Amino acid sequence: MRLALIRPTDRPAEASTVTHETGFAKRARPDTYVGTGRVTVRLSRAEANELTARRCLSRARAELYRVAGGSYASDRVDASSLTMEQRLAYFGSRPFKQWVAAERACGRQVFWLKDLDKTQAAGDIFTFFFKWRADNGMFSERQNDALKKFLFETKAKHPSAITEAEMARVAGNSATDNARLVVELWKRKEAGGEGISLLDFWAGAYWPSQIGLTRAEKLEQVRQFAPTYAAKIFPGVREDNLALTRAGVNVVIVSNGDQELAQSVTPLLGIEERNAVGSHLIYDEHGVSTGVNHAYEIFDKDWGARPQAGKPLSFHYWLNANKERWDWRGLEEDRIVLAGRDGDSASSDGGMMILMNKPAAIGNFMIDTPGEPQRLERFEALARKYGWTKGQFVRLVPRAPASGAMPD
Repeated sequence: MRLALIRPTDRPAEASTVTHETGFAKRARPDTYVGTGRVTVRLSRAEANELTARRCLSRARAELYRVAGGSYASDRVDASSLTMEQRLAYFGSRPFKQWVAAERACGRQVFWLKDLDKTQAAGDIFTFFFKWRADNGMFSERQNDALKKFLFETKAKHPSAITEAEMARVAGNSATDNARLVVELWKRKEAGGEGISLLDFWAGAYWPSQIGLTRAEKLEQVRQFAPTYAAKIFPGVREDNLALTRAGVNVVIVSNGDQELAQSVTPLLGIEERNAVGSHLIYDEHGVSTGVNHAYEIFDKDWGARPQAGKPLSFHYWLNANKERWDWRGLEEDRIVLAGRDGDSASSDGGMMILMNKPAAIGNFMIDTPGEPQRLERFEALARKYGWTKGQFVRLVPRAPASGAMPD
């Protein structure tokens, strides 16, 4: 195509521009129009970069579906699938990296949001940490009183969850033994028997048994625990996060769980420590924990099959707390690009994908958690019912780590 320079007084109707090798707009001279000699229009650098970003996004999506199958317009949540290895290669591809660069050239920040448990690693980090505290004698007598209270209440509400012999020992048990019993009750429920749900664990045992910890004690405990979590991380997750970061994407852990614990394992995951948000302890003027700041999650069984708003609220909070990093006065939606979202939970991660104010530019990745096919089935059912662009839902298949998904 031959390009011709046109005087500013000539005002053609359609747009064209010159691009240099990187694909970003470059005007030939400040006061000229650039075109083919047929239809031309004067474009500012910003306008031309916007056109480039849209073209690059089309190419990045085309490359994704070339590998994953399906299409943006398939209207199916089960049409596209990638292994972790395939997605890592995609993040290193020219179409993806050029698209991220094009968005950043337009003055926008690009984000990829990820859950932690069963999304980036096997099992539940918070039950692992709770069991680790028990095994290492990290519970105080005051915290044992909270565990006893929870176990007596559980027996009253679910008589068959705890045997009479187990209950007879609770009052005289050490904090370690009662904490181990709490973990055992959760494991029984996970195996399909009588026990306590993860929500019961959170509300009745996990947070109440941290009341009285000082900030220094909590941070030291999570620091000591963190290396033990390495064996639970899915193969390729760290490389996945580092590839996104190298491309210019901000990878953020959005969790409904313990923010201080999540932050402690970010180095293992290849994510910045400050890029994790969740619930956290509140400390008084003496640095002693008095409770938890909030729980955005809805502790109601009916909401297990609906998208929850907790993670969109958490990400909004995190963005607002970090806006100075990008010299933002406030949260301007036009400066934010949500490239993708990873999660395994139909309700909480489905809410992150469905209820946010912005769609994912690349895709919503539903984790096919190793050994738990029912999680993906529930996620796909929820996405079919509540999802927007269904072709953007992609199955992501990680490999299981050598270590198991349950506390030993």
